[in-house]
Amino acid sequence: MNSKEMKSPMISVVIRSYNRLNHVLEIVQVCCTQIYKNFEVVILDQSSDNHFKEYSPELNKLDSRFRVVHREPLGGTGARNYGVAYSNGEIILFMDDDDIPIGNNWIADHARNYNDPNCIGVSGRHIQEINETVRYPDIEKAYRRCLTVSALIRGRVFTGINKVKVGVDWLHGNNSSVRRETIINLGGWYPHVKSDHEEHSLYFKFHKKKKSGQYLKFDPAPVVLRRFDIAGGAERRTISMRLLLDHRLRFCHWVIGEEYPIRFYIFYPFFMIYSFQIAARHMINGSSFIDSIWIKKLGLKWGKRIYVAQELLLFPLMIIKYLIIKRPTWDGDIKALIKKD
Repeated sequence: MNSKEMKSPMISVVIRSYNRLNHVLEIVQVCCTQIYKNFEVVILDQSSDNHFKEYSPELNKLDSRFRVVHREPLGGTGARNYGVAYSNGEIILFMDDDDIPIGNNWIADHARNYNDPNCIGVSGRHIQEINETVRYPDIEKAYRRCLTVSALIRGRVFTGINKVKVGVDWLHGNNSSVRRETIINLGGWYPHVKSDHEEHSLYFKFHKKKKSGQYLKFDPAPVVLRRFDIAGGAERRTISMRLLLDHRLRFCHWVIGEEYPIRFYIFYPFFMIYSFQIAARHMINGSSFIDSIWIKKLGLKWGKRIYVAQELLLFPLMIIKYLIIKRPTWDGDIKALIKKD
């Protein structure tokens, strides 16, 4: 590919949606204002049939740059893989349905990074309110930890910083772009994982197979506003702690155990303790789950604590299950997912 073509690569914006098509249409409006013109939008919709039918008339009015693929729920990683399969662009730009890009140069700010052929992927900045400056008390610490992986293979985010960082460990699943060829060559994301770390499987593989000089990057120029108050979606904030633990154990055994087996099994007890700690902290501080007899009888404060204690007693059984069951296979052939019309 010559340098002239590289200055304006075809960008495929992939929007994964689940019962939030009204908010997807808001993202579409932003896309229509972009100064960058060489793009398409693939809406990978996994909504209920009723929700999809409600918004179909408006979706059908979109021009040829916008395509809608309606499928059964695929999960976060499955939807990413299908989005890549249905896309035509050289660069895939991922967008979640509950957030919204800021400004008319959002796509252009992603695209310009790919003038460097060694740039394989880019994560953009996330803000939580308009005109946000810095929300971290220790900005230098936030910069050091931005999109890094801890000793126990947990991805640190810190994508609210306002400074370029070249050579990050992974890319956030939202407001991130990756070369399509790389995604296909690496086999895509492992689709059987359902967790807040589901996007990591691709980048673990990338670091093992990347060529000299290739890198992932954080660029604060493309900005997305996080909208945590929007209802709908996969509702991770309302699922039970048992499901949270199940998702975490899938990630541990099927991704970390596959990519970092020596570290994982040597420090296995620490991974399990840490997994429970993450789920417990989320349940107590960040979850809206209330469908527990303890919470209904004792209220949120003490009910959640008793509920967490109950799950702690059952946690060893979950660990045994994941030590016994076989990791599901994934052939990694994204091309096989492409639907022939």
